[in-house]
Amino acid sequence: MLPFARLRRVLSPACLVAALLVPGAASAATTLHERLGGQEAVVRIVDELIETYRDDPQAAHLFAKVNFKRLKQKLSEQICALAGGPCIFDGDDMKTTHAGLPITEADFYRLVERLVAVLDRHGVAAREKNELLALLAPMKRDVVTR
Repeated sequence: MLPFARLRRVLSPACLVAALLVPGAASAATTLHERLGGQEAVVRIVDELIETYRDDPQAAHLFAKVNFKRLKQKLSEQICALAGGPCIFDGDDMKTTHAGLPITEADFYRLVERLVAVLDRHGVAAREKNELLALLAPMKRDVVTR
């Protein structure tokens, strides 16, 4: 164990306080991206989500002209960036991306249901699911066009 004086030099004051006073503080410092399993897990989740949603007869009309490889790449980047990962999302904003698509509130919630099911299959805990959904929820106003 490091002597306290040496430990103080290694850790920032805020980190030291958290480490000494808050049980489990070190695990709380990890990003949502890390807790989801990192980029490899995010890519698998997005891939499965898009594949299951695009096969949905009720959603097929939304994917008529979609480049699925690009969609998966950009959605993976976006989730990575939102969740505190190392990615930079350089895609279009959600309003521009979804303009002209006949996306209803029901379509949006059907996608959310699929996402939750995929996250469940990948063993994502409730806390992480809720954090991810909270990051994605504000996009609804730009995605739903009808």
